[in-house]
This record gives sequence, structure tokens and C-alpha cells, in this order.
Amino acid sequence: MQWHYSRYATPPPTKTSKNWFLIVNLVLAVTLSVISIIIELSAKPPVTRYDEARKAVAQARSLQANIYAPELLLTADLYLEQARQAWASENKRWIYRRDFNRTAQYAQKTIDAAEHAAMRATTVRDSLRWVASTGISLVKKRIDEIRPQFKDMPIDTYVRQKFALGEIFIMESEEAFKRGDYRRAVARYQVAAAKIGSAGDEVLQILDGYFVNTAKWRKWVQETIHWSAENDDIVLLVDKLAHICHVYKAGTEIAKFPVELGPNWLGHKRQRGDGATPEGRYRIKKKKANRQTVYYKALEIDYPNAEDWAQFNAAKRRGDIAARASIGGLIEVHGDGGKGANWTAGCVALRNSDMDKIYEMTKVGTPITIVGSLRGISTNPGRTQAVQYGSSPKP
Repeated sequence: MQWHYSRYATPPPTKTSKNWFLIVNLVLAVTLSVISIIIELSAKPPVTRYDEARKAVAQARSLQANIYAPELLLTADLYLEQARQAWASENKRWIYRRDFNRTAQYAQKTIDAAEHAAMRATTVRDSLRWVASTGISLVKKRIDEIRPQFKDMPIDTYVRQKFALGEIFIMESEEAFKRGDYRRAVARYQVAAAKIGSAGDEVLQILDGYFVNTAKWRKWVQETIHWSAENDDIVLLVDKLAHICHVYKAGTEIAKFPVELGPNWLGHKRQRGDGATPEGRYRIKKKKANRQTVYYKALEIDYPNAEDWAQFNAAKRRGDIAARASIGGLIEVHGDGGKGANWTAGCVALRNSDMDKIYEMTKVGTPITIVGSLRGISTNPGRTQAVQYGSSPKP
């Protein structure tokens, strides 16, 4: 058979071209094999270890190591960044010359530092949480103890401001505690404790001076209750600190009512216009109703008595009050109370419904004793001799 080629036909491959094709394929195969061997034998990047390092840092941060162990977390972050840079640096080298040992070492250092940060953060956080919880509880208890005194006592404005700031700081401490920011919670409660403690100490100093008269009050109270027991009659006993009017009959308490006083009730009345409610043993000298008083109903007492005049004149001689000062008068137990504040000009105010009861119980001549406080004073009449309530002569 004879071949005929056209001018456009592809000539059959020759023996030489076949050899070149085999050689090229062989070279490619060898090259690929060498590359595969190089890749197989070359260093592998520490993917797993690096991923563990990243997760360790994330875990430490989730445990608030940035707040409770910031230095350790920063160290972990720096090691992680060094691991990343070491990896990136090796990737720029020929594959057969790469060495990821430094990357792995930094990744391991990252894990160690992050775990340390997490452990430290957990320990510090739990400790601060306990400290904050205990501190907040103690300060709030202290606030609850002295708040009634701040509410009713005539205290200087700067002392009230300290107390108010203490309450604000303890609220901020509680909010920080709810957010889990125990470091701030501790810091805020400590400031609150200092403010409340300072204000409380000043109030205690005031009260210490106030309670100097306890012995005198005790004598008045025991004599008054004994008089009630001896005469089987009604007496009124006003506790200014507690803001309570006690009613005794035959030496036994039969009722008590909340009262409001003058704005400067702490201490004895010294002169007209001082806003103080007097302390002493008095009698009701006049009962007022209808249009006889502007305060619903009233029981006018015989202030000033002889002891009040003696104190007033002595204060004038010492120069404690002005020479032209007046001792004042027209002190009453009256209605229109229930305002929730000490507002009278020195009188004792009750709610109208309570005033109705006291008005019916009492008469002209009924004893009324007003003391600074009944705290620590026995209300058992015992064997105390009854006092004779007389008039209030002027000096």
C-alpha cells in the first residue's frame, strides 16, 4: 500500500520526536517527585499549636484577664504576635530552608502565659467579688443604721453632703458589681465607706454631746411615770430622738404616737426663734379647740418653767445668746402633723386623728415631760418619789 500526502496533511511522528517526548515526560516526573520529596521532608508550620495559642488568649480574655491580670495577658498577646511574625518570616524563605521552631516556641509561650493570666484573673476576680460583696453589705448596713438619724437630726449641710456622696458611691459600687467589674466595685465601696464613716463619726460626736443629759432625763422620766402610778392618772412623755409621744396611765404605757418637732430640735430650746423644742417637765395649762388655735387642736404647756429661766439667764451672762434675746413661749402639743418633717416653731405636732385621742385623754394640769431620748432609760416607775408639778415662776 502506498501513502500519498497532501500539502495539508500532518506527517507521521518520527523516531526522534518520540524520544524527545519521552525525555520531557521523564524530566517532569522526576521534577515533581523531587518537589514532592522536598515538600514532604520540609518543615511543617505549627498550625495546631498556633491555633491552641489563639484559643488560650481568647479564653483568658473571656475570663476578664484584661481587667484582673492585664500584665500577664499583655505578655501572652506579645508572644502570640511574635509567633505570627516568625511564621510570616519563614514563609518568605525557600520551602526547603524553612524552620518553624521559633514559631512553635512562641506559640507555647503564648499558651503558658495565657493560662497563667486566666488562672490569675479567676483568683483575683473571685477574691475581689467576695471583698466587694462583703464590703457593700457592711456599708449598706451602716447606712441603714444611721439614715434615720440623718433624716431627722438637724445636722450641718457638709455632713449631710458626705452622707449623700457615700450613698451615691455605694450605688455605683453595686452597679459595677452587677457588671462583674469587681475591681471598680471594691474601689467605689471603699470611698463610700470613708464618706459614710466620716459622716457617721461626726453624728456620733454630736450624739455623745447630746446624751450628756441622760442622767437628768432618766430622773425626769422615772419621776413622771411614778407620778402617773401614784395618782392613777395620765401623763405624756415625749422622746425627741425617737419622735414619739408616749401616753402613760397609772404608770403603764397605754398608747404612743409619732410626732414632729422644731427643725433644730436637737438640744434644749434656748431662745425665741431658734426652732428648738424644749426639754423639761411641764404641765398642760390650756386646751384649745375650734378657732382658739390655727393647728386644729392644741395643748399649751407652761414653758418656760423655772429651770428654763435659770438656763436662759445663765446663757445670757456667759454671752452665749444676745442680751436682747427673748426666751420665747407659746409651746404647744398640736395637730396638723404628719408632714414627714420637723417643721414647727418648737412645738410638738401630731396627726389630727392622733391629736383627737390625746386631747380627750388629757386635761389642764396633765403632766408632760419632754426628754432628748429614752434610749437606755428604764420606764419602770420603781420606788422613785413622785415629783410635784408646780407653776413656772419667772425670775
